[in-house]
Amino acid sequence: MYPSVRDPALRGPKGTGFSGASGIRSKVLSQNLVALGLTSFFSDISSEMMLAVIPLFLTTTLGFSILGFGLFEAAYQGTNALFRVVGGSVADRRQRHKQTAATGYAISALTRLGLVASALTAGVPAVPFLLADRVGKGIRTAPRDALISLSTHPNHLATAFGVHRSLDTAGAMLGPLLAFAVLAAAPGAFDAVFVVSAIAAVIGVAIISMFAQERTGALEPRPSVTGFRSQWSAVLKTPGVRPLIIVAGVLSAFTIGDAFIYLLIQRATNMSARFFPLLFAGTAVAYLLLAVPFGRIADRVGAAKVYVSGHLLLVGVYVVVAWSGLGLFASIAALVLLGAYYAATDGVVAARTSQLVPEQVRASGIALVTVVIAVGRMLSAGLFGWLWHSVGRSEAVVIWLCGLAVVLVIAAVMVASSLDRSDPDMRSAK
Repeated sequence: MYPSVRDPALRGPKGTGFSGASGIRSKVLSQNLVALGLTSFFSDISSEMMLAVIPLFLTTTLGFSILGFGLFEAAYQGTNALFRVVGGSVADRRQRHKQTAATGYAISALTRLGLVASALTAGVPAVPFLLADRVGKGIRTAPRDALISLSTHPNHLATAFGVHRSLDTAGAMLGPLLAFAVLAAAPGAFDAVFVVSAIAAVIGVAIISMFAQERTGALEPRPSVTGFRSQWSAVLKTPGVRPLIIVAGVLSAFTIGDAFIYLLIQRATNMSARFFPLLFAGTAVAYLLLAVPFGRIADRVGAAKVYVSGHLLLVGVYVVVAWSGLGLFASIAALVLLGAYYAATDGVVAARTSQLVPEQVRASGIALVTVVIAVGRMLSAGLFGWLWHSVGRSEAVVIWLCGLAVVLVIAAVMVASSLDRSDPDMRSAK
């Protein structure tokens, strides 16, 4: 058995270093949290500049059909999922979370050069570089989140992830605005967007390399958890992890990807291509404003409850997209609900996993849960793209809405019966 993250031995100077902390700010705003938040800020400026133009770049410039775009989205999510496994396993085996995360950020930064070439030269394919970007994201995500959790007081994990996601989302908001500004000044200049994206990515790599610190914790890695199988076995044996994985998996299988939501809005409103990046910024504003409040709520009432309840906001997105005329106000409502959904789920599920999983396999635990989510979204992307192509966009959304409603009921029952029972703090609160 591994010691709980609430073990007093993990709270002293040789553990998480929180015995002398006083006040929420000192317990939440560690140097690593600030450094990783700023890294994500610049990296998300870079990635969201790219992602804000990719749906139109692929469907207009490169001529992808909706079905083809759905298959690309599936491959995009699948690549991310596969390399999350790699990143989490390597970080835990070597106990080098910063180094592994920095490698992932560097790989993503290098892909921007390939995208510049693909925008300038018809013979250079863009898809391999886009998938390579997901390799970098997959490698960095679990080690980065593990490092945040290892640098944060255990009672404030969801708040800390909310702070990180706020900085992350500030970049996600600024990135599409920069893409909009570039395309407004030079319509169709996707190469210029990718150049600015590359500069922001390099700044992010520099910040994590210079200012983040490794944190190996009080517990040294043991031979029994140095292999991939033993790492995941240790994670799966942890009380509360399996129900969380099941809930995350079934909910993600009925999650329509952001790019599809934005394409639905764009096609329903006949939006000009140069305004398309603003859809990404609209979602990011809501996420930015709500990430910390939802994190604080999760620390008080239970992260699992907030995670599942947050999917009600996604139900709202589907209702607006399926049955409204998608005018200006309906489009804004869909974007706000989508941003609120991410604020209630993204950092919260990482915090919940961190509460459950021991330090030695923390990155592997976060990777396992997020891989399940990514695989669910991969399957969802492929099937939703096929349904849109086959029966129409509104009908496809209604089918996904019905599926999400059913699995949401199942997830709520599981949360009520088991998920929060493994949390001693929740039991004592009750």
